[in-house]
Amino acid sequence: MAPIITLLTDFGVESTYPAQMKGVILGRCPGAVIVDISHGVPRHDVRTAAFMLASAASAFPEGTIHVAVVDPQVGSQRRMLAAEAGGCIYLAPDNGLLTLVAHRELLPCFGGGAARLVAVENRSFFRTDVSSTFHGRDIFAPVAAAVASGTDIGDLGPPAAGIAQFDFPLPAKADRNIDGRVLYVDPFGNLTTNISKTLLDGCDPARLKVRVLGAVIRGLSRAYSDVAAGALLAYVGSAGLLEVAVNRQSAAARLAADIGTPVSVSLAP
Repeated sequence: MAPIITLLTDFGVESTYPAQMKGVILGRCPGAVIVDISHGVPRHDVRTAAFMLASAASAFPEGTIHVAVVDPQVGSQRRMLAAEAGGCIYLAPDNGLLTLVAHRELLPCFGGGAARLVAVENRSFFRTDVSSTFHGRDIFAPVAAAVASGTDIGDLGPPAAGIAQFDFPLPAKADRNIDGRVLYVDPFGNLTTNISKTLLDGCDPARLKVRVLGAVIRGLSRAYSDVAAGALLAYVGSAGLLEVAVNRQSAAARLAADIGTPVSVSLAP
């Protein structure tokens, strides 16, 4: 099978930057299959990018090389990392982008903590002229092409002891109550929480109550069409996490909710 390289950036589809990265990759590994996870990450939003990376990775086969470049500190002394996790390789700046890759228990559909971690320092894999403002093209793209061509990540640089991580909220369960937070707001305004399906096991879905900023949702739905247009609903989404939405509208706008908004669940046996 041809090597697969994914790209996740905040460069925007209107720019030429993603295409330049692809050009470098194809110049060094012509047989690579390049897949865009997204180039629409909100500018400099490492937390959203971390969720998008970890949640999308589960859809790809082992051996995929995931390149994530959301890098507000490009050109600084921050490290560049290569991590092997769950049978795949991740290339990213050491700024928190790999937080959810390291925390495998937070996304039930995503498996594999980091088995190997190295600091990418071997300049022989970089482009000859490295721009101080475009490491995506001049470092991450050629390194990805090298790995896709068979280079072991151990050749990229010395082992790294750990990664930079942002403070990631874990849900708290006590008796029949769970307190969580919104992790991600998708383009439809749906709110993905940090409450996994496994935390809801054993409860009666019809009697469960979800509370968000004063709104109360009674029972879990299977899909958006289970409720009328404009109605709030709660359901377990494709990432295996509890989500809150408004059928055909934005829950984020309706509730004035965002990343970090508290969400509580009352369970009924």
